[in-house]
Amino acid sequence: MTEINNILDVKKYLDNIKVVIFDLDDTLYSEKEYVKSGYNSVSKLLPQVVNPMEKMWDFFEKGKSAIDELLISENIFSEELKEKCLNTYRFHSPIINFYAGVRDLLIDLRKEGYKLGIITDGRVEGQKAKISALGLEELVDKIIITDELGGIEFRKPNETSYKIMKDFLDVDYCQMIYVGDNINKDFIAPNKLGIKSIWLRNEDGLYYK
Repeated sequence: MTEINNILDVKKYLDNIKVVIFDLDDTLYSEKEYVKSGYNSVSKLLPQVVNPMEKMWDFFEKGKSAIDELLISENIFSEELKEKCLNTYRFHSPIINFYAGVRDLLIDLRKEGYKLGIITDGRVEGQKAKISALGLEELVDKIIITDELGGIEFRKPNETSYKIMKDFLDVDYCQMIYVGDNINKDFIAPNKLGIKSIWLRNEDGLYYK
């Protein structure tokens, strides 16, 4: 496994590679940006709360359930309001952007003949909203949201999504390379299958080590 600190350095490690597969969250864009976008949408439901977004972010940074904690701390908790806030967060149209240079990187790689894929975990509605906001469908050849394969048991490190990607793009495992940021789960399946891998050590990421 190769380690990099900048996603743009991927190009340096593509000898004998035909397919480049990327993780999505904290690899191509900042997951924190998505979280803040969601909290901003939730804040609009809570006009009675002073600085709700800042308070939710503070709870989030402390590793707490931000929406629950905010509603409890403001003495406005109810299951109905909680569910309304959660659904607003999960189904909001996010305002997010690629990390600097990522869009051009994807365009350049395709121009150079590489096939590109995305394998991402998470709730289907949220991941689809991110993909739409970034315009990813027009930039890559195949996107797999693992939850769509049959539920959370198909999330990484399950090997199924990698096998589907291989078959769809019609290459050998040794001609594939996977780029991700989460050392705890991203590289287990690639290592077993013989897929080369690049660990993006993203200081901005939620799973940075």
